[in-house]
Amino acid sequence: MDFVTTFFGRFHPLLVHLPIGILFLAFLFECLSFRNGYKKLNKAVQPALFWGSVFSIAAAISGFFLRQEGGYEENIADLHQNFGIVTAVLSMIVYVLRPKVKYWVDHPLRRKRVKLALSIPLIVALVITGHWGGSLTHGEEYLFAVMSLDNNEDIDPAEKIRQIINVDQAILYDDVIQPILEARCYDCHSSTKQKGDLRLDREELITRGGENGLVIRDGPADSSSLFARLVLPLEHEDHMPPNEKPQLSSSEIALIKYWIEEKASFEKPIDQFKNDDKIAAIIRTMQEAPGESWIPRNSVSAASDKSLRKLSDLRVNPMPLATGSNYLMVTFTGTQKVTDEQLQSLQEIEQQLVWLNLSYTSVTDDQMKALSKLRNLRVLNLNNTAISDAGLSQISTLDELRSLSVVGTRVTDASIETLTKIKNLTHLFLYQTAISDAGLQKLMKEHEKMKIDTGNYTLEKLPTDTIVYKQTSRK
Repeated sequence: MDFVTTFFGRFHPLLVHLPIGILFLAFLFECLSFRNGYKKLNKAVQPALFWGSVFSIAAAISGFFLRQEGGYEENIADLHQNFGIVTAVLSMIVYVLRPKVKYWVDHPLRRKRVKLALSIPLIVALVITGHWGGSLTHGEEYLFAVMSLDNNEDIDPAEKIRQIINVDQAILYDDVIQPILEARCYDCHSSTKQKGDLRLDREELITRGGENGLVIRDGPADSSSLFARLVLPLEHEDHMPPNEKPQLSSSEIALIKYWIEEKASFEKPIDQFKNDDKIAAIIRTMQEAPGESWIPRNSVSAASDKSLRKLSDLRVNPMPLATGSNYLMVTFTGTQKVTDEQLQSLQEIEQQLVWLNLSYTSVTDDQMKALSKLRNLRVLNLNNTAISDAGLSQISTLDELRSLSVVGTRVTDASIETLTKIKNLTHLFLYQTAISDAGLQKLMKEHEKMKIDTGNYTLEKLPTDTIVYKQTSRK
């Protein structure tokens, strides 16, 4: 019996749209029948009310069964269910009473007005039911969220992370992890909706888990489903977020990984984590994420649909760098294998591509040759890859490159010559590389205006052209 009710309940998303369309059509016919040219539509109202009532009842029953699976905010579910029942009852009442109006009212025009008046409470109930159904599925503020001028800032984790002043003393959960979860997970796992009976908007609910058990466990990060689902292939049915939703960047996934590995502390500042250096390096890189300043001043035509389809087939998903811009950014999400074909396919959008993130991927020195064709590239992130000096030498011809991040790579002083050839490079991230102090001094002399971030000290250019190294204090 449980199988039957569950099976029927899952027809609710299909059934619920039928009464909405049919009952609104009946109301429209009722209104149009006032006009001389549409009087014959009056005959179609009663059949429409009949089928609208039938499907209203079916939708109410299937919705009741679907709710038994759980995962919905109770207050909103109650409102949606109750108004759904009211709608079904009213549709039957209107269907039964409407033919009887001719016995109560003699004047034809008044008769039409009474029939129309009967339908108005039904339409009001239908609208309210639909509103709460949408709130249940998309969130209570879904309808009006688009009107909020600050909406994008409120849910952009990168924007909140950029506001961190003292990275070492920041609370990893409050200042970094929670904004990521809010932006990427709250649509399905918060107070308005709880898929799998899981909520990620409060500390005690995260640790409680959902219907499939705990989502955070002691041990390696991949033993916790909260992390394991993030790094599944995009097409996998258990991959989270669903592939139609905005995905986490590789940096965001890495931060969640480090957080989980140390028992997902909700109170510890970053400098008390075992991997605090890696965490701080990632955050600093994210704080330098591209904004409007990375967009070339010259306009560019949009990438062709054919090129975008080809990239999509290879699981490469370009995104606009800014609203209304044809310039694109590409992030290879998660710890994944990057194929030669994927990198070569980027040439399809070489005019539009200005931002590329290959951090935490399997990109090799040999594959870097494909990047040398991307002449408009302005931001390139290669953090924690196996790239060495040989691979970096392949991109010395990228004259438009402004920002390069090679944190945690095998780059050495042998790359200084390559870096000096990139004449427009202004932001360089070298933390956890083998570049020496002497190499840094040479690089600074060649690029006087370059901002170099080495993670644990700051370089200042003095009027005497002397480089002074200031060791950052650690608590």
